[in-house]
Amino acid sequence: MESGGKAPSGPPKDKEAKPAVVQQHPKLLMAARKGHWTPLNVLMGATPPVVHAVPPGGLINIVIDDEEADVVDNSATTITLDVELNNVLHVVASSGDGDEFLESARGIYCKAKHLLDARNKKGDTPFHCAARAGMLKMVTHLICLAKAEGGDDRVKAALRKQNEQGETALHAALRLSDKETVRAMVHELWVADPELTRFPLASGTSPLYLAVSLGREDIAEGLHEQDPGLSYSGPNGQNVLHVAVLRSTSMTKNLLKWNKHLSKQGEQTNGSTPLHFAASCGFLETVKCLLDAEESLAYQCDNKGSFPIHEAVKEKQVSVVCTLLKICPDCAQLRDAEGKTFLHVAAKQGYAKLFPPVLQVLLQEKQMFAAIMNMQDDDGNTGLHLAVEAGILETVCFLLWDKEVMLNLSNNERETALDLSQRMRTPGVLFGLGRRVSIHKLLVHADAQYGVHSKTRIPELNEEKEEKRISDSTQTIGVVSALLVTISFAVAFTIPGGYRTDDDPKVDNIKGGMPVLVASHSLQAFIIANNLALLCSAMATISLMYAGVTTVDISMRMKAFVMSIFFLNSSARTLAAAFALGMYATLVPAAGAAVTLTVIGTTITLLDVAWFTYMTSKDQLVLRKRMGVGVALKRFTLLVLRGALACLWPYVIIAGFLAYITLWSK
Repeated sequence: MESGGKAPSGPPKDKEAKPAVVQQHPKLLMAARKGHWTPLNVLMGATPPVVHAVPPGGLINIVIDDEEADVVDNSATTITLDVELNNVLHVVASSGDGDEFLESARGIYCKAKHLLDARNKKGDTPFHCAARAGMLKMVTHLICLAKAEGGDDRVKAALRKQNEQGETALHAALRLSDKETVRAMVHELWVADPELTRFPLASGTSPLYLAVSLGREDIAEGLHEQDPGLSYSGPNGQNVLHVAVLRSTSMTKNLLKWNKHLSKQGEQTNGSTPLHFAASCGFLETVKCLLDAEESLAYQCDNKGSFPIHEAVKEKQVSVVCTLLKICPDCAQLRDAEGKTFLHVAAKQGYAKLFPPVLQVLLQEKQMFAAIMNMQDDDGNTGLHLAVEAGILETVCFLLWDKEVMLNLSNNERETALDLSQRMRTPGVLFGLGRRVSIHKLLVHADAQYGVHSKTRIPELNEEKEEKRISDSTQTIGVVSALLVTISFAVAFTIPGGYRTDDDPKVDNIKGGMPVLVASHSLQAFIIANNLALLCSAMATISLMYAGVTTVDISMRMKAFVMSIFFLNSSARTLAAAFALGMYATLVPAAGAAVTLTVIGTTITLLDVAWFTYMTSKDQLVLRKRMGVGVALKRFTLLVLRGALACLWPYVIIAGFLAYITLWSK
């Protein structure tokens, strides 16, 4: 036999040569796949093919002489084969379990007994291949062949061989889709080797772990019933309970009955126990089950010092956190490697929904509540520090609710919560509803103090960044401002009700060319509102002009930008009022329609005002327990009035002018 083509003589010098692989003849492979023993017998008796080192490309060209294989063309044939080709007994074992396949397997075994438990490239034996293919008769047949050769010891040695994944034929059988086939295959393997469920011995995926991970509780229970001393191991230092808590509470209970010590074993990667897994996934019933079996599990940390309650908070499992606090109240004071309690973790993540139910549980232990709320981590930060740093207003509100939360504790940087709030505020133009602004105002109103240091750490203004923000905003706001100016100017010459002509009969000395409804107070109010809207939109446009000029000082540009926003909002609200008044003046003969449209227009206009006023004032209600109901309500009322006046001042002017005109006309 000769090598053909341009196959390399050996691997490159910088790479190791792969193990030699014997390539099978195509007809041999076809016969093995079909279970045809006669051609198999003839072909296996042929001269063995030459062994070649596998080149880096993964494919080789070899020439096989088919002279003894009853090939018509007696000349040599060049064949390209995949190097992962299984040996012939593997192929027969996985292809079928009819009589012809069983006969072929026996014939192959008789010619080469070492193939019975030989491994292919993946480390699989024929037992693996037959079990994975669901060939029950073939598995039984192979077991009989092994037993005939060397008794039970030979059978056990063959069945206990593991592939590269550390799995036996039993693992392959457990992955079959048909449950009845699985049961029959497992039973057959167990009869042949009652201790097969104990492999792998040290670490790796045990058959029990695999069965539980696949959700096959009945199979898992059967494995334990057959061999109570079976292996509980799993991958990466886990045990079967790690996967059971993620699959089934009933299976978890069974495992705790079989081996209670499984609950204390941490996985190799980061030391997480089954309770860590269950808590992070939010499986409440499983958590209760584990704690009922061993309450001390709540006090066992992983390699990072994180306890189950920390993991539950990180994954936002509120019900699990509350359950842990009810069953083991002391776990509220457990600290991780950074000295953080579960409260620090929750505050840092900004998970505000956790606080109402958790605080309700903690308040049952008033003395412990104060200690927990004011605990400091290794950096000296309390939960309030971290909540302020994260910028989550809702979390800060919950922490400020109770007087037990101390506002003026300093961290290792001598910063109080107010210092952090001041430092975290972004300098420049800020919107009134910005969370950083709201947090700072709330702390100030709660009488929080700065730390004992010479200077408050206020970040410097990035002028270049602020100029870009203003420039980008002025383009959009300028379009809206110009549009409002145009509308107000056009409406001034389109009076509701139209104008009188010289041919119209004179009424109340109203001459031609004058508005028909000139004597109506609603029309007069409309004119005032429209003119005020025109004035405000013009002021907004002028302010934007100064804000967009780069030669103007940045501080003046910032003030001009804020003024433009203020006048733009006022113009929009005033224009809405003008629309409502104009509709009322036009439809006054139909009183019902006029009133309805006016009410709707006014309501829509005031919704924005009500929302803005409430959002800028509501946080003060949080302080009613800390500052007292009277003080909190007083501040809330003042803020509401100030916000309402800032939004509704155009309406005050309109009403004032209308009242003056009415009184003057009398």
